[in-house]
Amino acid sequence: MQKKLNRWALVPAACLCIAWPLAQAQSVAEPRPVDLDPGDSLQFRVGAGIEHDSNVLRAPNASSDNIGVLRAGARYDKRLSLQRIVLDAEVSAYRHRNFDSLDYETLNYTAAWNYAFTPRFRGVISANQREFRDLSVATTGVTSANVRTQRTQLIEGTYAPGGGLLARAGLSNSTSQADNARSLESSPSVRSLRLGAGYETARGSQAILQYRRGDGEYDNLASDFTENEWSVIARWPVTGRTTIDGRLGWLERTHDNAPAFDFDGVIGNINANWEITGKTALAAGIERDLGSYEAAGGGYVRAWTFYVEPVWNATAKTAVRLRYQHEDREWVTRSLAAPDAGRDDAINSFGINVDWEPVRNVIVTGGVRHERRNSTLNAFDFKSNRVGVAARYVF
Repeated sequence: MQKKLNRWALVPAACLCIAWPLAQAQSVAEPRPVDLDPGDSLQFRVGAGIEHDSNVLRAPNASSDNIGVLRAGARYDKRLSLQRIVLDAEVSAYRHRNFDSLDYETLNYTAAWNYAFTPRFRGVISANQREFRDLSVATTGVTSANVRTQRTQLIEGTYAPGGGLLARAGLSNSTSQADNARSLESSPSVRSLRLGAGYETARGSQAILQYRRGDGEYDNLASDFTENEWSVIARWPVTGRTTIDGRLGWLERTHDNAPAFDFDGVIGNINANWEITGKTALAAGIERDLGSYEAAGGGYVRAWTFYVEPVWNATAKTAVRLRYQHEDREWVTRSLAAPDAGRDDAINSFGINVDWEPVRNVIVTGGVRHERRNSTLNAFDFKSNRVGVAARYVF
């Protein structure tokens, strides 16, 4: 049986304690994954691409460059009775023709055991790592790749005693490391305990009240901190083709000996997925988040992010994907001498990708993307246009 382009499926991932909507330099032409053939459990993939970036330094005065990308990865996905084991890893290398100081490599992986000891007791044990070029740096222009590494380990279990009731508990450890200390949430590590209770209907609608207690520290600051978060997590399968899920909470982070870095406020997100027809789908969402600002007198950053992403399966071998994203960021600084005092950014991006499967197991993707940042501090404004093409072979 021929593999099909996977349009809607998302790999399950553990929730992060550090959940900032970071801007990242993902390739403009990123091939979509393909499904494993029935009966297969192991898949390998290799890929290559090239793209042109009109403003590779993200500065008011643009400098262009060409970037080559090489990738190799593997995926193991196996169901054993009530258990499912997923292992996925990929290494990538990015090479710039002119600005070789921006060259970098990444290793991204996910390892998850979705377990179920009985139909009433299920959960997940997982570990994942994401590495990417972080474009949330507060300084003007970029002279190094500024690679960010995010890691999360999670143990979580849910018990359904009957009557739709749910009880949930979990432990997690999350770390975030960025090369530039002025990046948002550049160096926190958080160990968390989660406890929750809720209700699930026979149709799959779900609502859970959850409390999270986190203890953490920074590499860049000599201060430990404590997090307390209350949230309501909900999922609503409106129809067989439409699902809405979301989270609304209150986060408070307090520091032992650096109150200037304390912050609290509303956080949350809501996402909708609508499979309009057999060939068209639409995803959209909005997110509110808070993050630390580990520089110059303390403070924090708050952000609103909105996105919409329609997909059209033109043929069995061709898909068109569009994505628009808007983000507003506000720097709340404690000192008038802080370099980002009074700073508000509006970041817009719009991209189009076309996936084509010319022969079995080969996917070719072309893409264009426009990005723009308007800031109250003019030195942070930039515009960038990117165009690229990539291919992936799966075997």
